[in-house]
Amino acid sequence: MPPRVTRTSIDGLDAVVLENDALRVTVLPALGAHVWELVDKTAGRDLLWHNPRTGPRPAPYGAHFDDWWSGGWDEIFPSGDRGLLHDERLPYMGEMWCIPWTAEIASGRDAASVTTTGFGTVAPVRVERTLELSGDDPVLRARYRITSLDVRPLPYTWGIHPAFAVTPEHRIDVPADRMVVGVSSDPSMGEEGWEYAWPLLPDPSAPGGFRDMRRVRPAADAVFAGHWATDLSAGWLALTDVASRRGVAIAFDPGVFRHAWLWQVYGGWRGHHHVALEPWSSRPQAVEEAEAVGQARTLAPGASVETEVAFIVYEGMDAVAAVEPAGDGFRIR
Repeated sequence: MPPRVTRTSIDGLDAVVLENDALRVTVLPALGAHVWELVDKTAGRDLLWHNPRTGPRPAPYGAHFDDWWSGGWDEIFPSGDRGLLHDERLPYMGEMWCIPWTAEIASGRDAASVTTTGFGTVAPVRVERTLELSGDDPVLRARYRITSLDVRPLPYTWGIHPAFAVTPEHRIDVPADRMVVGVSSDPSMGEEGWEYAWPLLPDPSAPGGFRDMRRVRPAADAVFAGHWATDLSAGWLALTDVASRRGVAIAFDPGVFRHAWLWQVYGGWRGHHHVALEPWSSRPQAVEEAEAVGQARTLAPGASVETEVAFIVYEGMDAVAAVEPAGDGFRIR
């Protein structure tokens, strides 16, 4: 059966479903083009985490992201954290997640897609994202174009924010040698500002005095942390369920997304259990802070930035050492 795209509704919200024999992807355009589902159909499992206490619902502009967050995958632009753009305060985690986007669908013999478009409120920008499935490939491609509508240079930081469902059988792999602890709830997750050699975090409470940060901890540990991968040697991140030997990798252009933020929640933040693997253009996330240290990106008036990000489902792996382009697809090893 060829890839297909259909319109439906979820909890009274308009939804678009992309599907082939490998994946099912559900998008909620009115909620910032929120990706609600990324289902590995072979495993019969949604890879994305869902907030068990908060379903998808429209948030008023300026709402606090965390208080409305239902899980899934969101787009963070033109700032993370609590950003300030041209002396105007942005909503927490930017403004694209809390505005409605439009959606256009397309399908053919070999591919199906949905293109969503949103316009900034404070930031004069148009953000376009096309999600596409081809054939029966277990690869979701996301093509982005962000265009400045401003008459001034537009500084920005940009992050892709997918939260994944995890168990203690999951393993994180990142092509980095060094990590910086951004936030931490407990010394066993590091101290803010620490740098360490990935994946071994100094921790006197762990056997041998080091904690392997590739290993997902159980929710009962009641800890959380955000760590920065600052020296990516390649553009990918991976999360593997070692029990089933299946996983998902994110492949991206490291010239666009120079850093990665690992948001590791093991019961210690609001009782949740998930991992967000986030490609980021800049560090720190808040646009004015990134500007202050020369790390913000800038769009000239009328200019665009374009890139592609791929979500790749794989099998037969206990760990990932590389994600490499191979013909029209990818090789995971």
